[in-house]
Amino acid sequence: MIDQEKLELPVSWGWLLALGIALLIFGILGVAMQFYLTLASVILFGALALVSGCFQLWHGLATKEVKWSGRALHLLVALIYIVFGGLLVWDPVSGTLSLTLILAGFLIAIGLSRISYAWNCRKRGWKWQLTLVGGLIDLLLAGMIIYGWPETAFWVIGLFVAIEMIINGWLLIAMAMAARNISHEAEKKAST
Repeated sequence: MIDQEKLELPVSWGWLLALGIALLIFGILGVAMQFYLTLASVILFGALALVSGCFQLWHGLATKEVKWSGRALHLLVALIYIVFGGLLVWDPVSGTLSLTLILAGFLIAIGLSRISYAWNCRKRGWKWQLTLVGGLIDLLLAGMIIYGWPETAFWVIGLFVAIEMIINGWLLIAMAMAARNISHEAEKKAST
């Protein structure tokens, strides 16, 4: 028997479906406009860093920290955020070049970590192949980004954001369909 309390969603399945379709459409558009999505993502990231830096600056100035060293740390972090965010907003093309290399570095670190973890799991007899494949894919993507740099900088961030939107859109559509089916099943059982 299906427990009605477990069926309740914070929103209706129709809203999940609409959001999933919207994300899917925006993701497909993002794939078509990777350069613009890359620049928009970098500018938004820079703006968020600027705002974070301003809050950190306010906190550093308003804190009742007695020692200067505690206050200085907040002010230093604020300065880094403000300069970093300002540079991204002021020159998003250069920011795109830098962030793409940082992304490649993250992919290398994640890929090597996954491969190491898979190697350790293999020794214990656990299933390890998917983790190994994931690590190899991370390294392959990083290699492609670095090999094609600086040209890859102008599309890779936008492509990754667009792919995330597409995957999230499909996930929400699947969740909406599952919620709809469960809801209809519960209604049928309740009416009998």
